[in-house]
Amino acid sequence: MELYQSLVAVNPVTLIAQICNLFIQLFLFKKFFLDKVKAILDQRRLAADQEITDAQAAKAEAMEIKATYEKNMQEAKAQANEILDRAQKTATVRGEEIIRQANDEAAHIKQKAAADIAQEKKKALNDAKNEISGVAMAIAEKVVERQLDSSDHDKLINQFIEQLGD
Repeated sequence: MELYQSLVAVNPVTLIAQICNLFIQLFLFKKFFLDKVKAILDQRRLAADQEITDAQAAKAEAMEIKATYEKNMQEAKAQANEILDRAQKTATVRGEEIIRQANDEAAHIKQKAAADIAQEKKKALNDAKNEISGVAMAIAEKVVERQLDSSDHDKLINQFIEQLGD
């Protein structure tokens, strides 16, 4: 037990020797290692500061790139909207043009059909006049029993047509 008590007991000579030993170690550490440790710490501090500065510069550059990207995206959206507007306007104009052309063509077809109808009507009337005049001549020849000359023939036809028109 005495052994254990000696380990726990405070001996003034041992205490003074330990304090002197501590001061000698501090002196040797300061003399040989403190400058090197400070240099390493300063070097690490400078490296950390440099990394922070580089990170801030990279962040600033990234923000600048982001701003440029957003500006380009806005310009692209504006251009896309402009292209869409132009396409819609062009499509509207083209649609109106197609409708106008179709209406013009329909009007032209109606006019042509009306002209064809009028021509066919005139032709039918002329055919009917010729047929009626032929029948009238045949009747007139039988009634009169004589042959008419061309001037009498024309007069009778015109007279018959006038009466037919009335």
